[in-house]
Amino acid sequence: MESIREKLRALWEDRRSWRVRLPLALLLPFTFAFTFILFGPCELYIQNMQEMPFPFLTLVPALLLAGGCVSAVLLLVLLLLRGKAFNLAASLLFAGTLAGYLQGNFWNIGHGALDGSAVSWTSYKLPMLQNCLIWLLVFGAVFLLLYLSRRAWTRGIELACAVLIGAQAAALLVLLVQAGPGRVFRVGQEKTYVSRDGIYEVAPENNVIVFLLDRLDNRFTDEALELHPEWRERLGGFTYYHDFTGSYINTRPAITYFLTGVTHDYTVPWEGYFRRAWSEPVYQLLSDIHAAGYKTRVYTDCAYVFGEAEYVEGFVDNIHRDVQTVHHRLMLEKMLALSAYRYVPEALKPYFQMYSGELGDVVSVHGKGGGMENNLFTVDDVAFWQGYRERGLTVDPDAPGAFQFYHFEGAHSPYVMDADARPVEGGTRNGQIAGNMEMIFRYLDELEEKGLFEDATIVITTDHARPPGEAGDMSDVCGSRVATLMVKPAGTGRAGSLRLSGKQVCQDNLRASIAAWCGLDPAGYGRTLESIGEDEQTTRYLWVRGEHGSVVDKIFTFRVVGDANDFSNWELVREDTMDYIGL
Repeated sequence: MESIREKLRALWEDRRSWRVRLPLALLLPFTFAFTFILFGPCELYIQNMQEMPFPFLTLVPALLLAGGCVSAVLLLVLLLLRGKAFNLAASLLFAGTLAGYLQGNFWNIGHGALDGSAVSWTSYKLPMLQNCLIWLLVFGAVFLLLYLSRRAWTRGIELACAVLIGAQAAALLVLLVQAGPGRVFRVGQEKTYVSRDGIYEVAPENNVIVFLLDRLDNRFTDEALELHPEWRERLGGFTYYHDFTGSYINTRPAITYFLTGVTHDYTVPWEGYFRRAWSEPVYQLLSDIHAAGYKTRVYTDCAYVFGEAEYVEGFVDNIHRDVQTVHHRLMLEKMLALSAYRYVPEALKPYFQMYSGELGDVVSVHGKGGGMENNLFTVDDVAFWQGYRERGLTVDPDAPGAFQFYHFEGAHSPYVMDADARPVEGGTRNGQIAGNMEMIFRYLDELEEKGLFEDATIVITTDHARPPGEAGDMSDVCGSRVATLMVKPAGTGRAGSLRLSGKQVCQDNLRASIAAWCGLDPAGYGRTLESIGEDEQTTRYLWVRGEHGSVVDKIFTFRVVGDANDFSNWELVREDTMDYIGL
């Protein structure tokens, strides 16, 4: 018993007074909090501010408060410790801070954008093991220095902390200056937003309705049709264009390109692209439809399609201005989770992976009526279906026509819906596609019940086909990717079953057809779907973005001549490095 007391006493004995230990006790918690709680989230915010729905000046005070609380707790713990116990705690804190900094800036492996895509973490077992060994080496080096010389250990930690704080403070300042303080401080301050107004409303005639199911590759559609052969009858009146190509392989900028015709080469920030796309569009599709007298509503995530809602205010009818509410606790949780995902070892990243679209949950808008329902639209299929079941479709008797554009999750993970359109956790791609289709079928049934189906033009499509895989090389990029397009033209009922067309068409043709269906002259939009011959050979272009490994920063331009389902008809004509990617 006496020997145990002696060992404990030796563990606690310390010739240093608390004043001598105080500099380390102050410096270490501050460095930890500054790196992971202040700098990390702030850097992520500025680099991806186009996707942030809340103001920077709202985030910073929350980070300072959280960082101050964490620093105070760590400071108290260190001040209560003495001797070897203090050295152990200080070493662990410093080694973790240093390794985390190195991880976030030099050691991270590309896992693709945080777009909700599932990551095959089991395929990263070897890199995870190697990463863990590197972390252990950092911890070992810190403890070895302590063993060899406590004085060198003290001076080394003090110097390293000063360097880390100084380097990150300078980097944050440079980042803020480069981004433009005015631009950064304006983000999230806008009162314009994409509202849910009119989401279940149609016109008594001249309805053009687009259901866009995200990432719906035609392979996924074919598989779903095999699983649900009864759909072919339920899709009576529709034509399935089995050789339809998109443009880009990601929602951003695929939908923006589809609506404006403006390409993006990833050499400018997203903010600049969105501003140019909506202020200088090649095709003014939405504004032309609105000018033709149609109620023009687009239900999609603002950050991925418009950039800022004010860019389309005036010709998209569900853009509104109201006071927005920021949920501070949720904001802090999401930003700290993003920071942790960046800084933790590879083996811990699966626990912090999140979908960047979840940031939209941080903000809500309750409108001037003061109701409790959130009027801010975000892509949330479960919420859409719940609202539809409660209300059903309504008809605005004063609307001469309606253009309704709905963005659903489709084949995009995370899968939150089952085949009966019920919310689930850990669902499947086929289940979510089937759930979306059940929603669409019920919508179509109600149109038919109201006598509006035959007069309506209805489109079921996608923004892009499946993205590259996770091999991280050209084997991911090289492969046919064909999007889904089904069209039910006005004047056609539900008789018969789904027709199949092999026309070689693309988003440019669909854009022109939408203009024609809304009564516009398609001559200024190019060739329509209808104008392409069934056996005509066309030339189409697609831009495929690398997602992993050696191709993560590349954008590949393909020219397709002939059937896009056959990759031998694809030619890689250009390869460029992307300067701006985002989350």
